[in-house]
Parts: sequence; C-alpha cells; structure tokens
Amino acid sequence: MKYAIFRRDSRVLVPATVETREDIAAELPRFRAIREKYGMTVPGDEEHLRALAAEGRVLLAFTPDQPLADWTCWGLD
Repeated sequence: MKYAIFRRDSRVLVPATVETREDIAAELPRFRAIREKYGMTVPGDEEHLRALAAEGRVLLAFTPDQPLADWTCWGLD
C-alpha cells in the first residue's frame, strides 16, 4: 500500500480509528473528490475503476477519536 499522504504534514497528530474500504466502486465518489481536490485529471468512471484496481488501491477512512480541540498540533498558529 502507498502511504505518501501521511507524510504531507507531520505537524498534526490525530488519534483515530481507521477502516480499510476495499470496495473501490462504492468509494469512487471519494476517490474522484480526492483527485479533484489536488487538481488531478479525473478519468471517466470505468477507466478510473480499472486504474484503481490495477494499482491495488483501497480507501483508508479515518474517524477521529477526539474532538479537534484535543488533537496535538505543532506550529499551526
């Protein structure tokens, strides 16, 4: 699995429960939203599903265990 997103900002520590969602067809709207958020080209649904499956992608869904005020943050003024 790829975990590059975890290295994006090490200034926040969020205690959370993680669920691995392997049904990529059901999660396609979320995969699409992630690509759109980061300005990436979004292929058509069938092509996108094929690419996700070929790469062995899954979606990791994080549910914070504590409210935002209790997260550990460094240098975020």
